[in-house]
Amino acid sequence: SSNRYASSVLYPTSTRAAATGVVGNWRFYNRQQAHTLTTKAATKRKMVAKLTEEERVEKLQPLLDAGWTLVEGRDAIYKEFVLKDFNQAFSLMTGVALLAEKMNHHPEWFNCYNKVQVTLSTHDVGGLSSQDIRMGNYLEAQAKLLI
Repeated sequence: SSNRYASSVLYPTSTRAAATGVVGNWRFYNRQQAHTLTTKAATKRKMVAKLTEEERVEKLQPLLDAGWTLVEGRDAIYKEFVLKDFNQAFSLMTGVALLAEKMNHHPEWFNCYNKVQVTLSTHDVGGLSSQDIRMGNYLEAQAKLLI
């Protein structure tokens, strides 16, 4: 007997299903459907472009003025947020994680007690993009609410 799923690929039906691992929200797609899904996702990611010099002056400078620094050896920005305690640090990370999932743009970060170290760069374009600016501005706004 043949397995009807032998030439199929299993994909989550939603981002939430993927994050929670709920099997009931997964669906089998044939190879052509799977190719279409991954091609659409790749096309969507490619719409992001590396910041131009003009955008760097206009959009990146406010983050640099707020304490972000350029990372030596790569096109990225970095900042360490020092909060009152672990609960505030975790709260900052939770809020950012929700936006990151929605944007499909995830920061590099490290947490130790009340400190959250964040590096932003867009891997798909090999440097800084508007997504990093948006994420950096969001981090600044959220940190101000907590501090």
